[in-house]
Amino acid sequence: MDLAEPGDVVVIDENHPGRLKVSNKMYDRKVAGIVSGAGGLTCGVMLGATDGAAGRVPVALSGRVWCKADARAESIVPGDSLTTAGCPGHAMKAVDEQAARGAILGKAMSRLDADQGLVLALVNLQ
Repeated sequence: MDLAEPGDVVVIDENHPGRLKVSNKMYDRKVAGIVSGAGGLTCGVMLGATDGAAGRVPVALSGRVWCKADARAESIVPGDSLTTAGCPGHAMKAVDEQAARGAILGKAMSRLDADQGLVLALVNLQ
């Protein structure tokens, strides 16, 4: 995985089997998790290169983790379903139920009223 940092939402990389990449489109059904480490939460499964530590980052596949979020179009409140945003590495509130099917990464546990920032997310891929 290249250039992923704590809090980034990641998706399955369709061009490299077994690898992940930073998300970059809305409602991506290839959503895989969130890179752990933002806001001081550091648990996660190590995914990435298999021939050593290079390219490996801890990815939260379930549980609580801080993630980058984009609330410029819709504010995010606890309980909102989160999906991938068009801004690289960010989540957003899922408002289109049809597009969100298979693209939900979890639920917000904190709020973000506007702009971009961190949201505590309960990761529960759907």
